[in-house]
Amino acid sequence: MKKLIQLDVILTRFMAFFAAVAVIAMMLLVASDAVARQVFSTRIPFVSVIVANYFMVAISFLPLALAEAQDRHISVDLVYGQLRAGAQRLVTLVVHALAALTSAGLCWTMWDEAVRRFNSGSVAVEDGVSMAIWQGYFLLPAGFAMLALTYVLRIILGLAGADEARKPLIADAQDLPSETN
Repeated sequence: MKKLIQLDVILTRFMAFFAAVAVIAMMLLVASDAVARQVFSTRIPFVSVIVANYFMVAISFLPLALAEAQDRHISVDLVYGQLRAGAQRLVTLVVHALAALTSAGLCWTMWDEAVRRFNSGSVAVEDGVSMAIWQGYFLLPAGFAMLALTYVLRIILGLAGADEARKPLIADAQDLPSETN
């Protein structure tokens, strides 16, 4: 079980790392474009295309599994807290199974769209110049696939009766012990 959790944590952090890099790259690109406009009265081509088709997609979809691994997705516990432990376990398994199926379905659908965009050579045109944008479409199925895998891990942990099935797999920064001198 520990190896599965470690693998999921590594893959989840890998995806979150790329989302963080996208945030920094987007900030640098947009700031560079603003400076170029103000100082040199010119602009960097395709900034809006790159931001919309690559950076924003990466920032939005790659860290989905991280949110689940940290138990940060939205939940409403109106009835759940009143249930017995066995019923809570069953509800948790059913919810994780539905979420895994939904994530896998979205992954499949997005993969199909990404392949269609790849085959058609999807481009954006700016000032008469074309830029390929089909690559960004593959970020969506990657994010949903990782989310589905995280839910499948939660199901496996739940069936095995492990405590990690309902607890964060990755500790949040605010939950880590702080170093004081």
